[in-house]
Amino acid sequence: MSTENNNPTPKKKRKFSRRKFFKRGGIILGTTLIGVYFGRNIIRRKVAQIAGDMDLPLGIMNMEPDFWFEIMEDNTVLLKLAKMEMGQGIFTGAAMIAAEELGVTVEQINVQPATTKNGPTDMLGTGGSSSTSGMYTPLREVAATMREMLISAAAKIWNVDASTISVGSGILQSGLQQLSYAEVTQQTTEWVVPKTPALKPESEFQYIGKEYKRVDLKPKVMGESIFSIDMELPDMLYATILYCPYIGGTLKSVNSDDAIKHPGVVKVERSDDWIGVIAENRFASVMACRKLKAEWDVPKMWQQSDIDEMIKPENGVSFIKLQKDGSIDDLDKENTFAQTYNTPIGVHAQMEPNGTIAHVQGDKALIITGTQWADNVQGKIAKAIGIKKKNVEIKTTFLGGGFGGRYFQSTAPAAAKLSQLVGKPVHLLRTREEEFQNRYYRPPSHHKLRAKLSEDGMIETIDHVYGSADMAIKANAGDLVLKMLGADFAAGGHGTRVLYNIKNRHSKIVNCKLPFPTGIWRGVGQFPNTFAIESFIDELAIKAGKDPIQFRIDHLTDTGDPLIVRAKKVLETLAEKSGWKSPKREDIGRGVALCEDRKSFAAAMIEVKKVDGKIKVTRVVQVVDPGKIINPDGVRMQVEGATMMGISACLYEATYVKDSQFTATNYHQYPMAMLSDSPEIEVIFTEGSEKPYGVGEPPIGPVAPAIVNAIFDLTGERKRRLPLY
Repeated sequence: MSTENNNPTPKKKRKFSRRKFFKRGGIILGTTLIGVYFGRNIIRRKVAQIAGDMDLPLGIMNMEPDFWFEIMEDNTVLLKLAKMEMGQGIFTGAAMIAAEELGVTVEQINVQPATTKNGPTDMLGTGGSSSTSGMYTPLREVAATMREMLISAAAKIWNVDASTISVGSGILQSGLQQLSYAEVTQQTTEWVVPKTPALKPESEFQYIGKEYKRVDLKPKVMGESIFSIDMELPDMLYATILYCPYIGGTLKSVNSDDAIKHPGVVKVERSDDWIGVIAENRFASVMACRKLKAEWDVPKMWQQSDIDEMIKPENGVSFIKLQKDGSIDDLDKENTFAQTYNTPIGVHAQMEPNGTIAHVQGDKALIITGTQWADNVQGKIAKAIGIKKKNVEIKTTFLGGGFGGRYFQSTAPAAAKLSQLVGKPVHLLRTREEEFQNRYYRPPSHHKLRAKLSEDGMIETIDHVYGSADMAIKANAGDLVLKMLGADFAAGGHGTRVLYNIKNRHSKIVNCKLPFPTGIWRGVGQFPNTFAIESFIDELAIKAGKDPIQFRIDHLTDTGDPLIVRAKKVLETLAEKSGWKSPKREDIGRGVALCEDRKSFAAAMIEVKKVDGKIKVTRVVQVVDPGKIINPDGVRMQVEGATMMGISACLYEATYVKDSQFTATNYHQYPMAMLSDSPEIEVIFTEGSEKPYGVGEPPIGPVAPAIVNAIFDLTGERKRRLPLY
């Protein structure tokens, strides 16, 4: 979105001191979000479709030229990015996008996370696989605008027409005259901000679309990258917190005498729902925390059977129809095929535990943390310790795994409270047990699907009812908003709708209230929904006696819909490139599945075989259309990572409820895929759009259904409940 359409730049000169431009750099572009009241189901469905596409803008609201970039003395460029790097490669993609329009090489750009004081803050955070798609055009406009500012400044220095100046690798040249960006910056005291210039046509791209190694690869390999777990401040203390280990439990009483006496302990503090131990070193805080004698009030001993019953759609508290095409009345008659599918409670289980350094001094706070949403954390801290939001500075670090687990939940408010209490910097790090026992979880799901086939083996009618708990809205906006919306279609509704062109198709998401907090987990609703729908579609294909890929293609008939055209292409490419129609050994099973999410498509062909009595995934071919591809190497890594996470979730990952506690307390009770589970993975690209879309999550969608479809092909046994082991 161009600035001239939103906030036209005045023609007068914008004056910046040399220091301000040289040290602060960057231009912020964004858009305005408009709140909508959802009063009727038809409006809800339309908005749910928009939310389901997740074609989100950049959530940066400031339209003033408060620059993203700093031109450094060595003629490199510092890009302060509001999007967080958590292994997805966003720093590399941003460097490539910026370099394309700024007139420098990718190697000249150094990307660092912006703080809430010295750079842009994204009000939408980093999530939803929307970072690249959201910043693609705005970041190009930012870079192009800054390039033109430098050209104008050089033209003034040389007293030449700006059209005579060429740019390359951060060097400006007009005839025999030459200046670097750094030299122009040092010689300029006033800057003119032009209207947003025209962007490069794709035919002139130098970097976008080419493969680049990760810009954060070397520092990570050399151990130079800083995660929140690595950070230190002078005179820093360490904290460990004990939370209630029971679902719905509250702190009744605590005896902290032994903990206080432990060597190195500085303070033991009781809050409403937790007890914090502050010590001179990490070991002392953890050991002293174990000496706390707490009594908990547990109103009910929840069991897994209770959760299984609550998650059934008929026991939900509210719902919304996301899709209502035609009539499904004939499903109440004979010849209706129906099945149910289930997915379990999931844990994030990321490598790095959540941690925060907080230093509260009077009415100001410095927070160093790994979070997916700095703006949200900033507000929570201000509320927790009673200071103004603008006085809270958030310095973000690399994240040792996010997957949605660092989006709504953070250790920062508790760390800020403890720092305020002792008047020193406090490093709060959660124990691994707390990570497993006191987080929000991927909610379990229960799916009911019904369909009827025509005499020629086509789907005439299909109905999908999906029961699950809230994944985002309650955590961010509260129960009232969730009740108003009916269900969490913004996150949990992903993948609920049936993509295929079927005359009569209904899809409904039912909000089921659970006694523990649930939230975003990679793939959000798309993972369970794709598992259920694509397993069901496969069963219908077998029932109709048709090839599973061709059966899907036959139901993608709307050639006027670009999404349908792209979906059909990825399936056709998969059939051609994967060897789907070639003969296979008897001990190999093949399965296929298709996923659409955030306007990206992923289709997977998976081969399995039995090894020592258990299913092993041996080969995966994924055809992915994420729209315009910025860095093929980065996209390939994302697809490979999503594939392995999908295999892990399909085969192994689950925690259960027993006596109001979760059965998994650490990795030894939460099995995950290992290196020995890694199959051969081939990634094939198609580009169905000039705009990039999300790629971090869509490729996880087809993995589980393709595996269970392959198992049926091998054994004749149909799996409808995850995990398999």
